[in-house]
Amino acid sequence: MPINPYNKYIKQYQTSNITTATPEKLMIMLLDGAIQFLQKAKTAIEEKNLKDRSENIESARKIVRELMRTIDLENGNDVSKSLFRLYNKMAMKLIKANVSKNSELIEEVLEDIINIRWGFQKAIEIQNGMISLEDAIKEQEENQHSEQNEGNSNA
Repeated sequence: MPINPYNKYIKQYQTSNITTATPEKLMIMLLDGAIQFLQKAKTAIEEKNLKDRSENIESARKIVRELMRTIDLENGNDVSKSLFRLYNKMAMKLIKANVSKNSELIEEVLEDIINIRWGFQKAIEIQNGMISLEDAIKEQEENQHSEQNEGNSNA
């Protein structure tokens, strides 16, 4: 495969994005990375690609562990502690998924991360005055309603 002559500039752009990002944007970037790794891991399981499965699950697990390190448990509230436990549970599921080649466990973690990402994104939008809390709650209720309808139609 030929080397992309723009790789150097792409790396510089990515590094610049990371070093200039707000803590909130970094959180979203981490969650997006975990989502991408988990999707690749699911594909690797389907293709019976041991190396890619293991590398992608481990990369997602490292991101989850990094997210755990961002939580201030000493000064945090019950939400912080619950989030820490959820991250820990996800990390353990990823270890099990890697050993057992279980894409269902990966899917469970993927759904949790997508939900966490949605929550963080909405919190950022509320903080920045882009949407109201009421609008975020309404959107969440609509999402839950459509998921329930989707589940009922699949049953």
